[in-house]
Formats: sequence, C-alpha cells, structure tokens
Amino acid sequence: MKLEEKAMLDTAIIREIQRDLDLIIASLLLTGQITLTRIYFGPGYFGVTVGGPITGVSRLEGKGKNHLFNFSLDVIDILVAILLIKDEINLVGLFISSDARFSLSISGPLLGREKVVPVLPYLKKNQRELNEIVSSGYIIDHTLLEKLKRC
Repeated sequence: MKLEEKAMLDTAIIREIQRDLDLIIASLLLTGQITLTRIYFGPGYFGVTVGGPITGVSRLEGKGKNHLFNFSLDVIDILVAILLIKDEINLVGLFISSDARFSLSISGPLLGREKVVPVLPYLKKNQRELNEIVSSGYIIDHTLLEKLKRC
C-alpha cells in the first residue's frame, strides 16, 4: 500500500470514529442522559456544550421544576441531536473543569465554525508531543497501558 493510500485510509478511519462519537452524543441527547449545559462564543462562531451525570455534570433544570424551561431545554436537545445526526454540527472538543467534570463541546459550519476534519500530520505530531509530556511528567504503568491498548 502506498503512503498516500495509507494516509487516506487513516484519515477515513479517524473521520469514522468522529462520526460515531457524534451519533453516540445524539443518542445520549435523545434519551435524556445528557443535555445542554452552556452556550459559548468564539470569534465569528458559537457553540454549545452538553453534559450530564455520566460526565460528572448535574443535569440542567429550571428553578422550581419550571416545566416550560424544561420543555424548551428538551426541544433544544432534540434539535442539537438532529443536527448531529445530519452531520451539520459535530463534536469539536472537551471542556474540562477544575473539579474533574467535563462537558462535550459541539459546533460547526451551521454555527459559524469550520468543520473539524482530521489532518493526519498534525494528529501524529500531537500524539508524539502528548507521549513526551506524559512519559516525562507522569509515572505510567506500562503493563497496564499495554493491557488497555489490547482492549
């Protein structure tokens, strides 16, 4: 296999994983396991974050069990899920707070942000840098790491 073909195959595999993550997030939104947690703004775009008890974030609810607010939030969750399914928006990253809770950041062209596409040389560079940081700054049980890689 030529180097170019391998790179294209690797990119396709990464994009497939990204697509699977989008569909998993959509199903979690539709089943109420995660919900909108915040809206954020960047230069020329905006996005939303979603989370819930499975990400360590409390589910967002209206004060006094405000049914109109909760209904509105459910509608937004459904819209976000539909846009994820239609590939109009995508997972673009994680928001990790200082108390180890995290939420998933979602945006895309529909919201003014460029579509996230895998760029293999950058991913490989980031992987090398992460490996260097982790190996020099943290004690890693290599047997555990190898077992996890086989899972």
